[in-house]
Amino acid sequence: MDNITHLVPATNSQCVIKLDAFQYNYYQQSCIEIHSPDGEYLESIGYTIQKQNQEEQTTQLQEQIVLLQSLCEKITQEVELPAQAIAGLGDLLFRAREFIESHPK
Repeated sequence: MDNITHLVPATNSQCVIKLDAFQYNYYQQSCIEIHSPDGEYLESIGYTIQKQNQEEQTTQLQEQIVLLQSLCEKITQEVELPAQAIAGLGDLLFRAREFIESHPK
């Protein structure tokens, strides 16, 4: 691999791997496991960032639902929404349904 730099040239004990943009995007969205040539599990990378991303997405979804609830409570008459707003509401409701289905009580 071209993106690996050994920190200590005399030994193979440490090295630095610099990710390109594609590899970094993959790292943010995936978990990587390292196995020996015979298949023995050695190490996992990326579970922490996956958990952090999921928590941030859950918080964002909760905030959007609270905002939508607040807006709906303030509506006192018939309202026409533009197509972009309807699409956004559909997306929000779809994400909320996925969240509820993946987190049963």
